[in-house]
Amino acid sequence: MAKHQTLPALIAALACTLFVISADQGENQEPEPVSSKVARTVEAIRSPNSSAVLVAAHRGGYEQDKVDLAPENSVENILNCQRRGYDLYETDIQRSKDGHFVIMHDKTIDRETNGVGEVRDMTLTELKRLQKRFRDGSLSSARVATFEEFLIHGKGLTVFKADLKPGLSTHFKELIELVKKLDAFDTVIFRVPYNTVSLFAQHKADFLTWPQSTVMFRIKDRKQLDSVIETFNPSVIHIDVDRENPANEETMELIRYARSLGLHIQTHAEGRRDDWTKLIHAGVRMFHTSAPSKLSEFCRELRLPAFQ
Repeated sequence: MAKHQTLPALIAALACTLFVISADQGENQEPEPVSSKVARTVEAIRSPNSSAVLVAAHRGGYEQDKVDLAPENSVENILNCQRRGYDLYETDIQRSKDGHFVIMHDKTIDRETNGVGEVRDMTLTELKRLQKRFRDGSLSSARVATFEEFLIHGKGLTVFKADLKPGLSTHFKELIELVKKLDAFDTVIFRVPYNTVSLFAQHKADFLTWPQSTVMFRIKDRKQLDSVIETFNPSVIHIDVDRENPANEETMELIRYARSLGLHIQTHAEGRRDDWTKLIHAGVRMFHTSAPSKLSEFCRELRLPAFQ
């Protein structure tokens, strides 16, 4: 493809070559079986040359949480995420005072529940007494969920991309043992910051093993990428992008380099539609987004006859 190809031509070319996993089934088509869609998502993540573009809904998607009766990071929102056709449920893991892994984005429970305080200072019993809040602050009937509950209720419905909050990487062995016990390696990816590389190297030295697609390091430059590849040989990677100029040439070059190494690449869906198109063309195949419906609509548009 020519280096200076115009954006409309680029979009048209992408539409001819790009297979997008989306919620769009067509008016006269039977809905795809849920387990089949999850299997396709897993296959896309594990296939270096996949052209599928995946939508990872931030905290499961909460754009209409009150209408859906499904607050962010709740068991109730798992089925809603699946029903809306999002490919992955992005979520967050923290650890309670008594050692349970719970689903909570913030360090404190103040915004997300009717309680006050830090997750790490509360027992699971105390957390379970709380009610989850909708984004407008009103209370729902949903309760704080555990990671185990997510894996049980979400099996066959979605793939979880779980962010390990500060300190959680220390307990990675416990998390892996839980995933193994529930036979859930196909349905979870842990995203971890680059500054935990040494800790994960120690996990590896201690003979802790995990599939290539289970750990996604978050990196920002080629040096970090090369370091992760040399030590862990992963199949997935998250590349940070600039919020104001996500498709700048330096980032694009890093994405192309990662793609040439056979990595499945995720970024945040920052910028405008033009930026998304450029990022996809460079090699991004998964977008972490707080507006999954908007991104899904963009993906569906790439399949319209006008673009073929």
